[in-house]
Amino acid sequence: MSTNNEELNLVVLVITISVAILATLWYKYTLSSSSNGAPSLPPGPRSLPIVGYIPFLRPDELHKQFTDMSHTYGPIFKFHLGSKLHVVINNLELAKAVVQDQDETFANRNLTIAASIITYGGQDIVFSNNNSHWRNLRKIFVHEVLSNTNLKSCSSFRMDEVRKTIKNVFNKTGTNVNIGEIAFLTESNVLTRMVWDDTSYKGAKESDLVAELQMSASNILHIMSRPNLSDFFPSLARFDLQSVERDMKKTLKNLDQIFTSIIEDRVKSNSKKSQDGIGYDVKNDFLQILLDLKDQQDASSLNITQIKALLLNIVTKVSLKNCKSAKIL
Repeated sequence: MSTNNEELNLVVLVITISVAILATLWYKYTLSSSSNGAPSLPPGPRSLPIVGYIPFLRPDELHKQFTDMSHTYGPIFKFHLGSKLHVVINNLELAKAVVQDQDETFANRNLTIAASIITYGGQDIVFSNNNSHWRNLRKIFVHEVLSNTNLKSCSSFRMDEVRKTIKNVFNKTGTNVNIGEIAFLTESNVLTRMVWDDTSYKGAKESDLVAELQMSASNILHIMSRPNLSDFFPSLARFDLQSVERDMKKTLKNLDQIFTSIIEDRVKSNSKKSQDGIGYDVKNDFLQILLDLKDQQDASSLNITQIKALLLNIVTKVSLKNCKSAKIL
């Protein structure tokens, strides 16, 4: 009996010493990382081993907590969330230096799991790294898609939808009219037609498409706003404990089916009109511009995945903007 107790005590002692050594090594590593040739890190609160500062964060009032921490540690401070180091800037001059003066240095960032999935691995213009691919996408947006010429060419879409709205309101004379809802739908239809003006999406089908896109955009925002343990602890990513990866893949699948259907319909329509010859008129919306770039054999060419990623950027931004406008109205 005495021998068993001694063995048990020895095991407990060994475990205790091992944990103490590991904690000491981890603490020493985090404090001395700047002595290995790396630049010194800003001050910040002490973090716990493994989990870092996660237990002390107040998700509902992070802005207040960061402001309080800036009073203690200064306008720039750091803390660890799991295995990831985070640096917070709470100063206008420092923010200008980061996002304007040194923007190329700080532009790239690690994608979260949710962002990587919904952007086809960072193929869009929002989450792509600052490289030749991103510069090509930016050039396409500025010079090809958002140029004054192309915006003016879409003026007929805007005029058409405004006329429909006026007619709709006029036909409801003498009844209650929800101006907020009507304005919301008008803006949605205008911006959607500017992206793709397709005769196969009209009437009820067009309304269903807009509603589906808005729902998907809302799901994207909701999923990306959920804290994901797999982002803080990459070793847990394979388990998808919070179903973030599963939910985002489901949303992407739905959007990808919509984009695939729209692109295939446009390609078939162009092919049919080209074969007919007479009266062939290529649409001048954003989708057609992107498809024309796909066929080019130069640095500005795009593949189908990149086109879908860009369409997702446009549609998501439009849908989220309209959702916020609807809530305000």
